[in-house]
Amino acid sequence: MYAWAEIVDLNVRPDLLALLTLEDYPAKPERMMVLHIEAYDWNCPQHITARYTVEEIEEALAPQREYIQKLELELKQLKEK
Repeated sequence: MYAWAEIVDLNVRPDLLALLTLEDYPAKPERMMVLHIEAYDWNCPQHITARYTVEEIEEALAPQREYIQKLELELKQLKEK
């Protein structure tokens, strides 16, 4: 994310202060920071590399899925009794 920060005095934007103030939070803020977003990219492939392939994930989850399938069959058999 690319942004620039603006430090805002509490007296300048009382409306923003009211919006950001939490009811049960005892501390009093000294200033506010507003971020002005210039650009963003949720999943930038340049910096977020995939750690696992779909095949690797499927292989890792296979034993758990088999176990769940076994338990569901057992549960069904118990309900039929």
